[in-house]
Amino acid sequence: MSEKRRVKGLWIHRPIVYGSVATAIPVEERLNNPEHNMRWTVAVRSATSPPPDSPILAQRTIPEDIIGGCDDLSYFIKKVSFKLHDSYPNPLRVIDKSPFELSETGWGEFIIYIKIHFHAESGEKAVQLQHPLKLHDWTHDPILDIPPVWLNDDPTKNEDHLETGKKEEEEEAKKPESTIPEDVSVEHASVNVPPPSTTIEGIVFTDPTEGLYTKLIANPPTPLPPTNRYPPGIVKQIGNKGEHGEFTSDISQREFKKLDWAELKLLIEIDRLKGKISNDQRDLANLKMSS
Repeated sequence: MSEKRRVKGLWIHRPIVYGSVATAIPVEERLNNPEHNMRWTVAVRSATSPPPDSPILAQRTIPEDIIGGCDDLSYFIKKVSFKLHDSYPNPLRVIDKSPFELSETGWGEFIIYIKIHFHAESGEKAVQLQHPLKLHDWTHDPILDIPPVWLNDDPTKNEDHLETGKKEEEEEAKKPESTIPEDVSVEHASVNVPPPSTTIEGIVFTDPTEGLYTKLIANPPTPLPPTNRYPPGIVKQIGNKGEHGEFTSDISQREFKKLDWAELKLLIEIDRLKGKISNDQRDLANLKMSS
């Protein structure tokens, strides 16, 4: 059997996730590089997450980094390259073994260019992806962090309240700039940490080589769990879809329903436009006959 001979009329796919997760770096750890206030990890992984007690999670840099990576993808992925911003030393990072991920620190957001390379016997070209690194929760409204001020109905008491407020501001101004309220953690004192920014995709192999097909059949992907196995507080949100925790078959089913509904609306719109075109053509023909 030739490993590079293609199996015609067949396609097979593997679900993956790619994206990033970020967390704030404590102030005391930023003495050597104070501008780098965020630590982040970018990765290409299998879609299914490891179970909560898996040793895989203990090896990750960020505790909230739980999405994807239950399966080792090195049986069909040879290496993954991540092109970072040019301000980083050696911005083209190549990871040639599993796990296909890298961690860095920084303060700015930028586009990471990802390139997935397959083993030579697959005969497949590299897949290129783009991921916008998210370090801040831009949907957060800072106004919500301001405590409410309740004024009295009596205007004279309001003036007293304002005077008291001025004195408190003067006292606050005397404090060192580095002072952080006791009820605010050092990690999140000045940074709104974003939710994980992760995309789930399917890598489809059409007419795969016999060598690749044999490997894929021998390594089926771990099925998605029916529901989220992690507490909501660990992973607040996946991307901007409002989903909590890991990717699950429950999320997948809801996405399929959304796609089915979108397809139905598209078909309805196509029928409406066909009817409109037919009516317009009939009106045009009548005008030509009457002229």
